[in-house]
Amino acid sequence: MWEKLVGDPAEFSLENRAFNSISVITMALLTVLLPFNMWLGITAIWIIVLVLLVLQVFFLWLSRFKRIYNVSMLAYVIVSYITLTATFYLNSGSHGPALLLFFLTFNLLIAFSPRKQHWLWASLHLLIPIALLTNEYLHPSWIADSYQSAQKRYIDLASSYFVTLTCTFLITNYLRNNYNREKKNAEDRADKIDIQNANLEQLNQKKDKLFSIIAHDLQSPLNSIITTLHLIAEYELSEEERKMLGDELLTMTKNTSNMLTNLLTWSKMQMDGRGVRLSPVHVYEVVQRVLGIQQILAEKKHVTLTSKIDPAVYVMADNNMLELIIRNLVNNAIKFTPNNGHVTIGLSVKDGICKLMVTDNGIGIDSSHKEEIFSLKTQSTFGTNNEKGIGLGLVLCKELQSLQHGELWFESVPGKGTTFYATIPVADPVNEGRVSA
Repeated sequence: MWEKLVGDPAEFSLENRAFNSISVITMALLTVLLPFNMWLGITAIWIIVLVLLVLQVFFLWLSRFKRIYNVSMLAYVIVSYITLTATFYLNSGSHGPALLLFFLTFNLLIAFSPRKQHWLWASLHLLIPIALLTNEYLHPSWIADSYQSAQKRYIDLASSYFVTLTCTFLITNYLRNNYNREKKNAEDRADKIDIQNANLEQLNQKKDKLFSIIAHDLQSPLNSIITTLHLIAEYELSEEERKMLGDELLTMTKNTSNMLTNLLTWSKMQMDGRGVRLSPVHVYEVVQRVLGIQQILAEKKHVTLTSKIDPAVYVMADNNMLELIIRNLVNNAIKFTPNNGHVTIGLSVKDGICKLMVTDNGIGIDSSHKEEIFSLKTQSTFGTNNEKGIGLGLVLCKELQSLQHGELWFESVPGKGTTFYATIPVADPVNEGRVSA
């Protein structure tokens, strides 16, 4: 209700809202003073109060609903000075409440006017009362004594003092609340800026890491591919040498393609708002596709790939994201598993959560590197057959898992192997992809 009267902070300036608030308070006080002055029998004063009440309603209408704040404020000032001067002459001069009302008006003007105008109101409130007091001193007959008794003068002065004190209290609290509110808003904006700066700093670090990867880790295998192709094209090679170079070329090309896929996917996630489309996904089919792609790499190292996936299990996931996660985990397992090793993919379902496990009997992960595995702080790595990695695949898997409301972690024993765990909500394909309870 109050906001409807004084205006929305998003649409009205602080000074405008202050003027509207004070207008409402002034209207309430004038409404109280009108019958009070009628009872005191001060006819000229209650007529002035009535006129002021009507004008104050008009000023509020101009400022709040017509949004002509400057005009309404100027009109308020002019009317205030005319009214105070008239009150001084019609209501006993310095023996009446006029000087108290000058003080009250000054507080009101300071509260809702722009700061650059404060010196003007201070000057006028110094000069006008002094001029009136001087004129009273020189021409006392010009001042009308409006009180019919000492009792009514006492009541008028006491009530005027009470009004002045009440208004000063309300104005001071209003200004203090506004100050505290603006201070809190400024602090909130500063906190947001700090958070944005921290996010920008992180993005810059990721960008620098990404450019470093592109400049070095992708350039190196591409140069190797070019060199291999140059050897095949320029030199007479035996069939055995051609087959050996061809196998190396295939391996380097697949590794480079996998690295590039991870880079492009991760870069797109950083720049695109990370759109994810969750739907029921058949885990068995995804794993079979991944194993079909990774089989050539596994056969070259004589690594056995074993799938223990229940064909009946569906999960609520993004099909492309899930495939990329499994491909990275399987590729990593093969890379860090020695010749004649084995990699097993299995899953378990409990309480509506599918836990996918990729286990190898490879070289394992040293405990000193565990904190860096899922961050861009990790360095380029080499597999058991010197396969190149850039440390981005697991970072990508972690972010993709988070987008699918899942988790990713691992357990590892150096020299014995590693198991990566990925959890995803189970889905019921029969009921239009509803997540199982």
